[in-house]
Amino acid sequence: MSARYTSLYRRWIVCACLLSLLAVNAALAVEDNRIIAIIVPAQAGLAPEVHADELGLIFWRKKLYAAHGQALHPVNLHSEHVLRLKFSQQVLHSTPRSQVSYWNGQYFHGVQPPYTVQSEEAMIRYVAETDGAIGYIDACHVDERIKPLFWLTPSKLTAEPPALRCDNSN
Repeated sequence: MSARYTSLYRRWIVCACLLSLLAVNAALAVEDNRIIAIIVPAQAGLAPEVHADELGLIFWRKKLYAAHGQALHPVNLHSEHVLRLKFSQQVLHSTPRSQVSYWNGQYFHGVQPPYTVQSEEAMIRYVAETDGAIGYIDACHVDERIKPLFWLTPSKLTAEPPALRCDNSN
């Protein structure tokens, strides 16, 4: 009997540790004051025309085409990335974890979730080379390959470029 309780106790400890790690990640995303750039390809003809109020619809895959019929290809950072957590909370009003059941349901309707990449550099490359792509990165990492459409500050989504304080630690 005591071996059974020891096993249950160990499982409880592991679960508690995992939950605390998730809480720390969520707290870091909320406290992170970095500005996020919503990006599209810089190359003319590849960048979709998108309005700020359509951003959530695009990433929920409820809006699949831009105004002129161009297919939209939203792309996310991996689910544990701090910028993904922040973007999801501010734009989609949910967390990546809570989105899993939504995407499981959409799968049966033939709707796939946005493509996922593992790093900001991978995001830049994918967006720069993909017709109709839209993604997000730390605003301090914007370069000539991509064009920022919007800026996600800690308080709002705006089309006006904010004052950035970039250093080499980002």
